[in-house]
Amino acid sequence: MYISNKAKEVLKALGANLRIARKRRQWTIADLAAKMDVSSPTVMALEKGELTVGLAILVSALWTLGLEKELTMLSQPNDEEGIKLMTARLPKKVKIKKRNLKNDF
Repeated sequence: MYISNKAKEVLKALGANLRIARKRRQWTIADLAAKMDVSSPTVMALEKGELTVGLAILVSALWTLGLEKELTMLSQPNDEEGIKLMTARLPKKVKIKKRNLKNDF
């Protein structure tokens, strides 16, 4: 599976942000791992932004840290790029097709 360098950078930044959130709560890696019901190496891999960590682990960490609202904001349909593409595909004119109704009673 190909992962772009930009995507790898984003994962590393996300992991670093999770580490900061954990430290702000004065939790050790073991504390967070216990709250998430995962191993300490899993939390360490998450905080390093490693590609081996599953999405469920990421969501669990966000929920445990009380940051799930940020994840919900990411999945909102306010996708500016998608809206631009959709708008570009809109027809210039909308034509109503006449239907031939058969009123044979």
